Amino acid sequence: MLRIVAVGAFYIVELLRFYVFEKTGADFHRQATMIAVAWTMVALAVMLCLRLRVFPAALKYVSTACDVVLVMALAALGDGPNSPVVLLFFLVIAMAALRFSLGLVWFASIAGMLGYWFLVGLKDPKWFDADHVVAPTTQAITLLSLAVTGIIIGQVVRRVKAMASDYAQRLAVVEKPA
Repeated sequence: MLRIVAVGAFYIVELLRFYVFEKTGADFHRQATMIAVAWTMVALAVMLCLRLRVFPAALKYVSTACDVVLVMALAALGDGPNSPVVLLFFLVIAMAALRFSLGLVWFASIAGMLGYWFLVGLKDPKWFDADHVVAPTTQAITLLSLAVTGIIIGQVVRRVKAMASDYAQRLAVVEKPA
């Protein structure tokens, strides 16, 4: 449900951009609308699986991979790695924490980093020349920020799991008959 709300909120920003602020870019708007519809369909499919209690082990990884691919597609429509849409990679990492899976947080972090690097590669076909579309320091800071975000959220997931285990042990001691 959070995924659908997030897609809707970001689509409202696109509607405001298209109809109020810039009033240009009909092709971008049409493609962004198609991506928003696809993203909503992915979210509805995941929600349906959860409601039907169908939990394939790969569901969380597939849905996160879809999020990363759709962020990449949306960013590629605009300014690529210079698009504000790349900030959504951080949101994908944060949403991975909701599953309390350290592996998923790692996956989301690495996928976000690779997605960003892919966007850089799309806009900058010659990475090793003196002329860069995205400055190497900007690339390094963005990649490090994504990595550190993943590490911090991973630590939160670890700590929550430890707290739940400690609580369960304390609860078992309290409920133990004398």
